[in-house]
Amino acid sequence: MSQKTQPPHPSRIDAVTLGGRMEVSQVVAVARYGARVRFSREYEERVRRCRALADRFAEQETPVYGITTGLGENWNRKVPPEARRTVQRNFARTHACSLGEPLPKECVRALMAVMLQHLGSGHTGIALETLELLAGMLNRDVIPRVPAHGSVGYLCHEGHIASALIGEGTVVHEGREMPARVGLERAGLAPRTLESKEGLSLTSGTTFVTALACLGFHDAWTGACTADVVAALSLEALKGTLMAMDPRVHAARPHEHQIRTAANLRRLLGDSGILARWKGHRVQDALSLRCIPQLHGAAKKLLADGLATLETELNSSVDNPLIFPGEDEQGEALMACNADGSYVGMAADCGAIAVTGIAKMSERRADRLINHHVSELPPFLTPRPGENCGLMIPQYAAAGILGEMRLLSHPATVDNGFTSACQEDYTSMGANASLKLYHLGTLLDYVLATELLNACQALEFHPEPPAVATAAVHRLVRAQVPPLEEDYRPGPYVEILADLIRSGAVLEAAEAVTGALD
Repeated sequence: MSQKTQPPHPSRIDAVTLGGRMEVSQVVAVARYGARVRFSREYEERVRRCRALADRFAEQETPVYGITTGLGENWNRKVPPEARRTVQRNFARTHACSLGEPLPKECVRALMAVMLQHLGSGHTGIALETLELLAGMLNRDVIPRVPAHGSVGYLCHEGHIASALIGEGTVVHEGREMPARVGLERAGLAPRTLESKEGLSLTSGTTFVTALACLGFHDAWTGACTADVVAALSLEALKGTLMAMDPRVHAARPHEHQIRTAANLRRLLGDSGILARWKGHRVQDALSLRCIPQLHGAAKKLLADGLATLETELNSSVDNPLIFPGEDEQGEALMACNADGSYVGMAADCGAIAVTGIAKMSERRADRLINHHVSELPPFLTPRPGENCGLMIPQYAAAGILGEMRLLSHPATVDNGFTSACQEDYTSMGANASLKLYHLGTLLDYVLATELLNACQALEFHPEPPAVATAAVHRLVRAQVPPLEEDYRPGPYVEILADLIRSGAVLEAAEAVTGALD
């Protein structure tokens, strides 16, 4: 996935119109930066057409799962017309069953945005008025409180959204937790009475898996691209050689992302006065420098593949049943399982491995920079070693974080769960995979921030000029993080640098010199 083909950064997207193809960056724009959502005419028309078919099914006696029947293991129990609203209300109530601390606000907003995208596909039968309320909650910042734990791939997290729509549960509005009915009223909204199939549609599908993966893959891709920039600073500060980036080497093993990564390093460091001064200083560098294109390239390949899978899922119909128009205008409801989260779940598991791979090499470079036995720099990058610890301890934290990342890299989707009296005797566990990837993006930023802190400090000891691109990143860092002269508390500075990485600012500083990196 090339940066040249990337859509605008999510922070620059003010509004997202649903009805056509949705991009991951648009989900992030709504979730993290508060972009408003609106519906196109096409979106509204296809939702109305499908709802008319669902209403027609509700009037008939033909068994249709979730419309004229019960749900889950109750699929074989007919629900009379007078009880169908009750069934949908109860479905929303009982499925609001995730537990523990609440998800971050951006995760819930992502879930709501993906719900709107999936449910507006024209195959779910949900009412437009329900989607309008969900969009109104997003745009007026009425955000359900959704506990973080307890999903086999669907249902429990989404149940808290469905409950808020009917005025039950808890929301956060204007910075305060309050009953959902109160929050809706304060925002000028009113709760909905769910009709046939709506409770099912709101809680089914791959919405949570997809939503968390959008945030996770966005952050992972930003981190992977930024890792090239941070690695360039380290290679430069350690008097490395660009021999290992020679295009002939990578043409002989023509993996696309390896070739691109090597090209990035050449563009970032081609005009480095430091590398020019120390050219030929070593026959070859350590693997954490020499093997940057190979590892970063492999990780980017996994992430690019995952993003392609994710964008397909984001633009899919994932409910059960799915409703299709028929030749006789009666339509047909097909019971199947597009609600399975395996595609995105497995992609997220692979993404977790990719992110941890980048982090393990970054942590080694961070250590190399402070280790005077191999760096040819002052011990722990302090001008006065002995009386000062310098940057000794941030690497401890990075090593501990890397250990946590390794634990989170165990694949979630190899697990299974048995639910609903074995009507669901297989579950994807995709929610756990996406949740892991979301957390790993933040942890990667911390490891890269530690390397960046060390690399910028290491450059202070070189009288020769750095490359123009790495100098631009160094200036960005120094605008908020001073050079180390006396010992300071490094944690707050690592947090600052992690925020700069996550926001894309470090990558943008480099690309302002080099142009878009691949």
